[in-house]
Amino acid sequence: MNIRRMLQLGSSRLAAASGADHGNLRRSPPREVGAGARRRDREGPACGKLDFVGAHAYQQRRMTTFIYTAEPELKRPRDFLGRSFRDLGASAAPAWALFLSSLRAEHRRSWFGYLWLIIPAVGLATLCTFILSQRVVAVGRTELPYPVFVFSGMVLWQVFVDGLNAPLDQLKRSRQLITRSVVSHEAVIGVGALQALLNAAVRLCALAVLILAFGVPVGWGAWLFPVGLLAMFVTGLAVGVATAPLGLLYDDLGRGLFLAVSFLFFVTPVAYPLPERGLFRLNPVAILLDTSRDWLTGGSGGAATFIAVSTVALAALVLAWLSYRIARPHLVARLG
Repeated sequence: MNIRRMLQLGSSRLAAASGADHGNLRRSPPREVGAGARRRDREGPACGKLDFVGAHAYQQRRMTTFIYTAEPELKRPRDFLGRSFRDLGASAAPAWALFLSSLRAEHRRSWFGYLWLIIPAVGLATLCTFILSQRVVAVGRTELPYPVFVFSGMVLWQVFVDGLNAPLDQLKRSRQLITRSVVSHEAVIGVGALQALLNAAVRLCALAVLILAFGVPVGWGAWLFPVGLLAMFVTGLAVGVATAPLGLLYDDLGRGLFLAVSFLFFVTPVAYPLPERGLFRLNPVAILLDTSRDWLTGGSGGAATFIAVSTVALAALVLAWLSYRIARPHLVARLG
């Protein structure tokens, strides 16, 4: 055996040993690109990249590969629904982690912290009470002391507004994240939902303190008040998720929502009792708010209408979420 042959044999053995110890150079197959999206588990490195993966780790590790095709999402409805709910369940952990990170960042930038959650409600209750005492406006008789009446209405109203604004606000803040990473959009929206629920819990504690301060006798229905809060939140979240796709593409929708919410505030009985007749009864938010506040004094009127409106709101939220998933690939393409 000549010297050249010995050198070639030694080089081949050295390369084999190096590949077994330090990893092999592998090129993954190209992925298909299109409007629809399917996900499957595959053994191998991420698509479209050169990865140095150790031989032992390569055999034991399973990586998720996203394959984009031109196949419509609704061509296989059962697969679409199953994939959607699996993604929704998997988004809980990243949503919680992002929520904790956002919460710590907000505390570092604020001196008053959670006081900002109750300052608007306290301010409106004080202003309305002063106007009423000066007989500037006339408000009908209320079962609750008027400051408690207004504060409880503001607690319910603000959780509705928080749920409405949460999807679009969070998606806009995380625009780079949702277009350049595999973090699910549900996790980003979930951060806003968790923040809104935390805000509602803080305001609910402040309302309990105010009720005790005024000595308001509460009935058994007071335990249902958090259910009313949740119904208001679901209603707002349904509207927010439904309008999020267009809101991400056009800023005009966000400005229009602000005007619509401002108008809706005055036609919702936040600071005055709900009239027995009239167009106010056609406002679903007014029905949820008035029924929930009535529960504080033990009332049970309007429970059937409350259940009907809450059911419709929950169904609307599910439909809005599924519609968003269909529009998601197109949104990423436009935003990216």
